[in-house]
Amino acid sequence: MIYLVDNTIDGKGASPRELKEGLLRLSDAPEVLVEPFHMVSPQRIEALNPSHIILSGQSHPWTEYPSESLAGVLEVIRTARQPILGICGGHQQIAIAHGGAVDLIARLEPGTGYAGALRERGYAPIETGGAGIFRNLPQRFTVWHSHFDEVKELPVDFRRTAWNDTCRVQAMEHIRRPVIGVQFHPELFNDEHPVGARVLENFLSL
Repeated sequence: MIYLVDNTIDGKGASPRELKEGLLRLSDAPEVLVEPFHMVSPQRIEALNPSHIILSGQSHPWTEYPSESLAGVLEVIRTARQPILGICGGHQQIAIAHGGAVDLIARLEPGTGYAGALRERGYAPIETGGAGIFRNLPQRFTVWHSHFDEVKELPVDFRRTAWNDTCRVQAMEHIRRPVIGVQFHPELFNDEHPVGARVLENFLSL
Protein backbone atom coordinates (compact mmCIF):
# COMPACT_ATOMS: atom_id res chain seq x y z
CA MET A 1 0.00 0.00 0.00
CA ILE A 2 1.20 3.50 -0.90
CA TYR A 3 0.61 6.25 1.63
CA LEU A 4 -0.06 9.46 -0.30
CA VAL A 5 0.24 12.65 1.73
CA ASP A 6 -2.16 15.38 0.58
CA ASN A 7 -0.19 18.61 1.04
CA THR A 8 -3.01 20.92 -0.03
CA ILE A 9 -4.86 23.19 2.39
CA ASP A 10 -8.55 22.19 2.54
CA GLY A 11 -8.16 20.19 -0.66
CA LYS A 12 -7.55 23.31 -2.77
CA GLY A 13 -5.25 21.79 -5.35
CA ALA A 14 -5.24 19.05 -7.97
CA SER A 15 -1.92 17.38 -7.10
CA PRO A 16 -3.17 14.60 -4.75
CA ARG A 17 -6.02 13.64 -7.10
CA GLU A 18 -3.74 13.64 -10.16
CA LEU A 19 -1.11 11.64 -8.30
CA LYS A 20 -3.59 8.96 -7.28
CA GLU A 21 -4.99 8.79 -10.82
CA GLY A 22 -1.48 8.51 -12.26
CA LEU A 23 -0.50 5.74 -9.86
CA LEU A 24 -3.66 3.79 -10.68
CA ARG A 25 -2.83 4.03 -14.42
CA LEU A 26 0.42 2.11 -13.95
CA SER A 27 0.55 -1.40 -15.36
CA ASP A 28 0.81 -2.90 -11.86
CA ALA A 29 -1.55 -0.48 -10.11
CA PRO A 30 -0.94 -0.23 -6.36
CA GLU A 31 -3.38 0.35 -3.51
CA VAL A 32 -3.26 4.03 -2.55
CA LEU A 33 -4.36 5.60 0.75
CA VAL A 34 -4.62 9.41 0.78
CA GLU A 35 -4.51 11.41 4.03
CA PRO A 36 -4.01 15.15 4.71
CA PHE A 37 -0.59 16.38 5.81
CA HIS A 38 -1.75 17.46 9.27
CA MET A 39 -2.77 13.87 10.13
CA VAL A 40 0.68 12.45 9.35
CA SER A 41 2.93 11.28 12.18
CA PRO A 42 5.57 8.59 12.79
CA GLN A 43 2.97 6.72 14.85
CA ARG A 44 0.49 6.78 11.98
CA ILE A 45 3.09 5.43 9.57
CA GLU A 46 4.07 2.70 12.01
CA ALA A 47 0.43 1.65 12.43
CA LEU A 48 -0.31 1.56 8.67
CA ASN A 49 3.09 0.18 7.61
CA PRO A 50 2.87 1.30 3.95
CA SER A 51 5.39 0.03 1.44
CA HIS A 52 6.09 3.55 0.09
CA ILE A 53 5.30 7.16 1.00
CA ILE A 54 4.58 9.85 -1.59
CA LEU A 55 4.28 13.57 -0.79
CA SER A 56 2.02 15.60 -3.08
CA GLY A 57 2.39 19.16 -4.25
CA GLN A 58 1.08 21.97 -2.07
CA SER A 59 -1.67 24.50 -2.78
CA HIS A 60 -0.30 27.64 -1.08
CA PRO A 61 3.08 29.23 -0.30
CA TRP A 62 4.80 27.37 2.51
CA THR A 63 4.64 30.51 4.68
CA GLU A 64 0.85 29.98 4.92
CA TYR A 65 1.25 26.56 6.56
CA PRO A 66 1.33 26.70 10.39
CA SER A 67 4.55 25.08 11.57
CA GLU A 68 2.73 22.84 14.03
CA SER A 69 0.57 21.38 11.24
CA LEU A 70 3.70 20.28 9.34
CA ALA A 71 5.61 18.90 12.31
CA GLY A 72 4.43 15.30 11.92
CA VAL A 73 5.09 14.95 8.20
CA LEU A 74 8.51 16.62 8.53
CA GLU A 75 9.44 14.11 11.23
CA VAL A 76 8.28 11.24 9.01
CA ILE A 77 10.47 12.57 6.19
CA ARG A 78 13.47 12.59 8.53
CA THR A 79 12.93 9.19 10.15
CA ALA A 80 10.70 6.79 8.16
CA ARG A 81 12.31 3.59 6.89
CA GLN A 82 10.03 3.38 3.83
CA PRO A 83 11.09 4.85 0.47
CA ILE A 84 9.80 8.44 0.20
CA LEU A 85 9.12 10.37 -3.00
CA GLY A 86 8.32 14.08 -2.81
CA ILE A 87 6.71 15.57 -5.91
CA CYS A 88 6.75 19.32 -6.63
CA GLY A 89 5.85 20.82 -3.23
CA GLY A 90 6.67 17.46 -1.64
CA HIS A 91 10.17 17.77 -3.12
CA GLN A 92 10.49 21.18 -1.47
CA GLN A 93 9.07 19.72 1.75
CA ILE A 94 11.89 17.18 1.86
CA ALA A 95 14.39 20.02 1.54
CA ILE A 96 12.65 21.95 4.33
CA ALA A 97 12.69 18.89 6.60
CA HIS A 98 16.44 18.58 6.16
CA GLY A 99 17.36 22.25 6.41
CA GLY A 100 17.59 23.09 2.71
CA ALA A 101 16.56 26.47 1.32
CA VAL A 102 13.27 26.89 -0.59
CA ASP A 103 12.07 30.13 -2.19
CA LEU A 104 10.45 31.57 -5.32
CA ILE A 105 12.18 30.82 -8.62
CA ALA A 106 12.16 34.58 -9.20
CA ARG A 107 9.91 37.60 -8.66
CA LEU A 108 8.97 39.38 -11.90
CA GLU A 109 7.07 42.25 -10.31
CA PRO A 110 6.16 43.49 -6.82
CA GLY A 111 3.66 41.37 -4.95
CA THR A 112 3.10 38.97 -2.10
CA GLY A 113 2.90 35.20 -2.17
CA TYR A 114 2.77 33.91 -5.73
CA ALA A 115 1.41 37.15 -7.20
CA GLY A 116 4.00 38.55 -9.60
CA ALA A 117 6.26 35.48 -9.31
CA LEU A 118 7.77 33.44 -12.13
CA ARG A 119 6.05 30.11 -12.70
CA GLU A 120 7.53 27.17 -14.57
CA ARG A 121 4.50 25.55 -16.17
CA GLY A 122 3.99 23.12 -19.03
CA TYR A 123 5.95 20.32 -20.63
CA ALA A 124 9.68 21.07 -20.63
CA PRO A 125 12.87 18.98 -20.80
CA ILE A 126 15.11 18.06 -17.89
CA GLU A 127 18.52 16.42 -17.79
CA THR A 128 19.54 13.69 -15.36
CA GLY A 129 22.57 11.72 -14.37
CA GLY A 130 20.78 8.49 -15.30
CA ALA A 131 20.94 6.84 -11.86
CA GLY A 132 18.42 6.05 -9.10
CA ILE A 133 14.83 6.57 -10.21
CA PHE A 134 16.19 7.69 -13.61
CA ARG A 135 17.90 4.38 -14.31
CA ASN A 136 17.31 2.92 -17.78
CA LEU A 137 15.82 6.23 -18.96
CA PRO A 138 17.10 8.77 -21.49
CA GLN A 139 19.35 11.35 -19.85
CA ARG A 140 17.17 14.08 -21.34
CA PHE A 141 13.38 13.81 -21.44
CA THR A 142 10.26 15.97 -21.20
CA VAL A 143 7.90 16.10 -18.22
CA TRP A 144 5.17 18.39 -16.86
CA HIS A 145 6.07 21.30 -14.54
CA SER A 146 3.88 23.64 -12.48
CA HIS A 147 5.61 25.53 -9.66
CA PHE A 148 6.56 28.95 -8.35
CA ASP A 149 8.98 27.74 -5.65
CA GLU A 150 12.16 25.73 -5.99
CA VAL A 151 14.92 24.22 -3.86
CA LYS A 152 17.57 26.93 -3.74
CA GLU A 153 20.11 25.01 -1.68
CA LEU A 154 20.52 21.25 -1.35
CA PRO A 155 20.10 19.89 2.16
CA VAL A 156 23.08 18.23 3.84
CA ASP A 157 23.52 14.61 2.69
CA PHE A 158 21.55 15.12 -0.55
CA ARG A 159 22.85 15.12 -4.11
CA ARG A 160 21.32 16.68 -7.20
CA THR A 161 20.14 14.17 -9.79
CA ALA A 162 18.27 16.30 -12.37
CA TRP A 163 18.22 19.90 -13.56
CA ASN A 164 17.16 22.28 -16.35
CA ASP A 165 17.67 25.91 -17.34
CA THR A 166 14.78 27.22 -15.24
CA CYS A 167 15.32 25.19 -12.06
CA ARG A 168 18.77 23.94 -11.08
CA VAL A 169 17.44 21.27 -8.65
CA GLN A 170 14.83 19.34 -10.63
CA ALA A 171 15.53 16.23 -8.55
CA MET A 172 17.61 15.17 -5.56
CA GLU A 173 18.19 12.08 -3.45
CA HIS A 174 19.58 11.30 -0.03
CA ILE A 175 23.02 9.71 -0.16
CA ARG A 176 22.10 6.92 2.29
CA ARG A 177 18.31 6.67 2.65
CA PRO A 178 15.69 6.08 -0.08
CA VAL A 179 14.41 9.68 0.11
CA ILE A 180 13.93 11.32 -3.30
CA GLY A 181 12.46 14.60 -4.47
CA VAL A 182 11.41 15.62 -7.99
CA GLN A 183 10.29 19.16 -8.81
CA PHE A 184 8.31 18.03 -11.87
CA HIS A 185 5.10 15.97 -12.06
CA PRO A 186 5.81 12.40 -13.30
CA GLU A 187 2.16 11.45 -12.72
CA LEU A 188 1.07 13.65 -15.66
CA PHE A 189 2.32 11.31 -18.36
CA ASN A 190 0.69 10.61 -21.71
CA ASP A 191 1.42 8.85 -25.00
CA GLU A 192 3.59 11.74 -26.21
CA HIS A 193 5.44 12.12 -22.89
CA PRO A 194 5.47 8.63 -21.27
CA VAL A 195 8.64 8.79 -19.17
CA GLY A 196 6.88 9.97 -16.01
CA ALA A 197 5.23 6.56 -15.66
CA ARG A 198 8.64 4.89 -15.75
CA VAL A 199 9.94 7.28 -13.11
CA LEU A 200 7.08 6.26 -10.81
CA GLU A 201 7.63 2.57 -11.55
CA ASN A 202 11.34 2.91 -10.78
CA PHE A 203 10.47 4.47 -7.42
CA LEU A 204 7.95 1.75 -6.59
CA SER A 205 10.59 -0.88 -7.30
CA LEU A 206 12.75 0.43 -4.42
